[in-house]
Amino acid sequence: MMCLKFCLLYSLLVYGTVVGERQLGRRRAVPVVYLQGSHYEVGFDVGRIFSSIIKDFIATYANLRDFEKEYKTELGREAYDKTLENMKRRYPYYVKEMQGVADGANVSFVQLFLLQMDDLIGTINDNHVPRDDTGGCSSIGVINRDTNVLGHTEDAFSETLNHFYIMSAHIIPTPEDREEGAVEERFSSLCYAGHMPGYTMGFNENGLVFSINTLSPAALKPGNTPRTFITRALLAAKSFNDAERILLDEGLGIGNGFSVNMIWTEAWGNRQLYNVEVAPDFKADRSLLNIHKYDKEPLVHCNIYMRLNITEVIGLIIDSSEYRLKKIHSHAPPQTRRDVEDILSDSSGKDFNVFQERPESVIKTIAAGIFDLDKKTWSIYINKPNASEPVAVLPIRFNI
Repeated sequence: MMCLKFCLLYSLLVYGTVVGERQLGRRRAVPVVYLQGSHYEVGFDVGRIFSSIIKDFIATYANLRDFEKEYKTELGREAYDKTLENMKRRYPYYVKEMQGVADGANVSFVQLFLLQMDDLIGTINDNHVPRDDTGGCSSIGVINRDTNVLGHTEDAFSETLNHFYIMSAHIIPTPEDREEGAVEERFSSLCYAGHMPGYTMGFNENGLVFSINTLSPAALKPGNTPRTFITRALLAAKSFNDAERILLDEGLGIGNGFSVNMIWTEAWGNRQLYNVEVAPDFKADRSLLNIHKYDKEPLVHCNIYMRLNITEVIGLIIDSSEYRLKKIHSHAPPQTRRDVEDILSDSSGKDFNVFQERPESVIKTIAAGIFDLDKKTWSIYINKPNASEPVAVLPIRFNI
């Protein structure tokens, strides 16, 4: 995908009246909505409540213009149709959830589905190395006698700044959705506008807190499961073994790549820290997985495969990840929440930073999250977590 430098303009609506366009800058606001209902109902209410944010993001997100161009080609439409057909078979209730968002926001379902496909559609006519991907999420996990923390910087294209929200949902599937495999869900997740929950950071009632790092295999499998559907399904995972089943996606397999950082809290209070790297498998209809459990050392992961032997793209996402990993490891190994906050706030680099806030940067840290399992809180920061108060603090509730 081409990385474009652009100026982000917004149309602000107040009581339905346009009051002018201007650059918003970094707003210290975290919209949070609590929802209950079926997949379609929850999606519809998300779309209705955040309609203006979703419409503004769709109008200004430069990559979506590229996805739309690819969609109009023969190969692009074929990949779109095949992917949608597979998702209607594999996760029909999540497709309904997305349709609810489209209906509630009065936007195109096609555009929302293209957002989920991401590089699977964006590279359909030009899938080669080097590919100019970019990214910047960093995750750090610490489990010891005194600290149980997962920290994460949520980095995304500049347009995503101020275009996200948190949904805290209780999904009650319809009888039809249950027959197709849907289960009752309780979760909270940060969401990019118009995207499904899951592909950022969040937690569910079954003892899971997690964060996601985008990874960029050079070879992709259009038509297979987009990573956003797999991470959406993770919000329903009941155990680590269940999460592994979802990630493996037996019978189809992921089409692109990511890694997930997880802390699982078990019924008796024991906690387990994992990172799982996920990639397409070109020899079987499943995902390639590499699972690493952290018993003593801290978890550190960025946007690069560290254990799976995968040919990756060449470009900024790799350069940035290598720099951030080096910068993170230049600090003493984190032992406390404060250590994690300090490392995630590092902006001492010239070209790349762990916390990226420079106005000219194509990729920006739009938020940082700290899951503190001792306090059972999820703190969301808009500015550096070691130099600001969290804008929102959500309680973490487990039903285990």
